[in-house]
Amino acid sequence: MPKQTPLSSTKKTASLAKALKENKEATQAVEKAADDLAVVHAVLDSELPKEVVSSDVDRAVEQTSELEKQLSASSEKLKKVNESLERELTNSKA
Repeated sequence: MPKQTPLSSTKKTASLAKALKENKEATQAVEKAADDLAVVHAVLDSELPKEVVSSDVDRAVEQTSELEKQLSASSEKLKKVNESLERELTNSKA
């Protein structure tokens, strides 16, 4: 069986740079979705009179709030991954 050789430093750096770029784009997309969902939640929560809101709509409003929280938490996790990738990328260039 042929011996596998590790990626060269240049290839590792390029891979890390690509992963970081893609992860930053994903972070921005998640942040935008969370912001958009927060707006939807605020509109639904404030614009609909409570007396005309069905239980389904009320559950949907609550669900938008939960989804926004989950997206925000995911965004924070992605930011931490970005920081780790940036540190690794900086260390691999040194």
